[in-house]
Formats: sequence, structure tokens, C-alpha cells
Amino acid sequence: MKKVLFTILSLLIMSCSSDDNDNSSAPTVNSDLVGTWVGSGTDDEDPLMVTIQTIVFNQDGTGSVTDVVVLGGETNVSELAWYSNATTIFGTLEGQLDEIGYVLSEQNQQLELTFPEGDANIYVRLE
Repeated sequence: MKKVLFTILSLLIMSCSSDDNDNSSAPTVNSDLVGTWVGSGTDDEDPLMVTIQTIVFNQDGTGSVTDVVVLGGETNVSELAWYSNATTIFGTLEGQLDEIGYVLSEQNQQLELTFPEGDANIYVRLE
């Protein structure tokens, strides 16, 4: 009887511990996105206000977004947490989760992002 009880307990412990190691629900990142990307844009209300934006996607799902206003010299850096699927980047920036569509082209050297408001911007990979 002790052997049967020990066997059943062993099976229960092994089945419970295997659930703890299951990473199938962990967020994934598209490794083709990992790197530093640079793009530019203008303000809709003031076309002379040009902003250079640098986005860093790290393999561990962290990163940053740096905006530099060319004429004003203002710089804003925000930390980023992200994960992705084949068409969407899910990013948390300043506490807000956004879903940003993306397309990679030019042998993964060009990244087009489509933001929730419908705006699109093109970024190039820095080597």
C-alpha cells in the first residue's frame, strides 16, 4: 500500500511541477525586430517641428523610445516593454498598452509601423 501511495504522490508532484515550467503562454518577440530603429516625422500643426525618433527593441522584451525635436533641441526618453506576433507589436509605453501594426521589408532593414490613430511611419535599422 505504501508503494502505491508513494507512486501516486510522485506522479502528482511531477505533473504539478511540469505545469510550472510550461512557457507556452509567455509573450514572444519577433527576433527580426530586435535592434535599433530610427525614423523621423513632423507635427501636423507645425511642419517645421521635425522629430527624430529612435526605438530600441531588446530581445528580453524591454526597450526605449527616444524623441529629439530637431529645432527645439528637446529630448524625451521613455522605457518600453514589448512583445509581438507576426503582424503586431504590443508595447507598454508610459503605462499605456498600444497595439502597433508592423511590416518588415528590405531584408528586415526597414520597418513600417502603423499606430492606433492610423498614422504610419517608416524606420530604418541602425547597424
